[in-house]
Amino acid sequence: DLHSTSRRQRQMCIRDRTKMQLISFLLLFLTAFLFNYWTPYAADDYSYMYNLGNGERITSVFQIFPSLAVHYMQYGNGRIVSHFFVMLFLTAPKIIFDVLNAFLFVFFIAFVLRITASKKSFSVLLFFAVPTLFWLYMPAYGQVFLWLTGCINYMWSYLFALLFLNIYISLLRGKSLLDKKWKLILFCLFTFLFGNYSENVSFSVIFTGFLLMCVTMYQHKTIRKYLSYVFPITCGAAGYLVLLLSPSGSAKFSDNLTLSVLAKNGIDLFTTYYNMCKYPLILFFILLCIAVYHKMDKNEILIAIAYLFISFVAAAMLIIASYLPERSIANSVVFLLIGIVQLLQILRRNSHLECLTLCVCVYLLISSVMAYWDGSYDIYRVHREQTARNERIENSIVSGELTIGVPIITSTTKYSCKYGLLDLNPQDSSEPFPNAYVAKYYGLNKIYVTYPDASDK
Repeated sequence: DLHSTSRRQRQMCIRDRTKMQLISFLLLFLTAFLFNYWTPYAADDYSYMYNLGNGERITSVFQIFPSLAVHYMQYGNGRIVSHFFVMLFLTAPKIIFDVLNAFLFVFFIAFVLRITASKKSFSVLLFFAVPTLFWLYMPAYGQVFLWLTGCINYMWSYLFALLFLNIYISLLRGKSLLDKKWKLILFCLFTFLFGNYSENVSFSVIFTGFLLMCVTMYQHKTIRKYLSYVFPITCGAAGYLVLLLSPSGSAKFSDNLTLSVLAKNGIDLFTTYYNMCKYPLILFFILLCIAVYHKMDKNEILIAIAYLFISFVAAAMLIIASYLPERSIANSVVFLLIGIVQLLQILRRNSHLECLTLCVCVYLLISSVMAYWDGSYDIYRVHREQTARNERIENSIVSGELTIGVPIITSTTKYSCKYGLLDLNPQDSSEPFPNAYVAKYYGLNKIYVTYPDASDK
């Protein structure tokens, strides 16, 4: 009877944890969906709606490929895979992307917790602490997690990076996930596509996967047993070469890269990186020292260091970039934050240190209250102003006025997609982007921004 009672109690606890987990997922999904729904099209979204060769509106999958060919040969980079997804979702109603991206965000957060591999039960505090880390410390948050073009190029690359790393992290943990030939073939195809996805994320992650594989070979004193894991890395390198060798790829790199210029770029870049990541770096190394002092699992600590290594490599690759939007640093920040989650999960395994992990989570959640309030309101305010602009444009078209000036929409926080992105140019500007594409989207002859005061211009 005691045994039956104990078993029923365990089953009830499992059901309660599962129920709490589903509620947590649902709350995060609804929040993410609302933020995505409030985020309008912006900047590059309008240009990728149209075929870059003939200027026609893309309305089917088959029209995407000729536009991609022009993009690969003539425009700023060779990211075929990511821009295929951008053009694909711009052919459909935006609500489809809003739902999918909210789902992928929840999946990304859940996968961060899974890949950091705590054997403890689900923790509500830790689950919500992960998106809070991103909310607090990710630069250009709205561009990375909410803006359609930005999400696909950045957030989706982080999810694909974790799917890639999961294979080699599991290998280090003694689990073989490519035990069937068909799994290996599918993963090779995936790594080829992932290699083409992002200049610094793809390289830094694939290179780190190679290093983790080498560590596994060294620990087990065998190469032959793990030789099949070399093929996906080779396929990823091939995909990356397709990206790197695009005729337009040189536009991504600075001219006259002398040693002194590289040194100056490096100092400026890592100064910016440190200023953005100062507090996460401090937290990372404090947690790392605690884990080392208490002699936690060496492979788990090595995995945390691997995330830090990816962060450094992704940042270092920006030294040769011709321009440096703030969202590019996000590629480095995200893996540093995942490294922090990895260390928190390590400490959870020790009953004496679990309280420390929970205290960190509580601190993050409490300290983020005002940031969540300010960011949420800014996202909503931009949505409201964009809705008012759309109504004004519709009324103008009905009245036959096809040249229109509209008030500028600005962002006050990094949480709106308008933060750091060009809204529209003024009437006297000679720069056609993005005004020409926005006018084309609405069916206008010309659109431009007006300013409330000439001094604000």
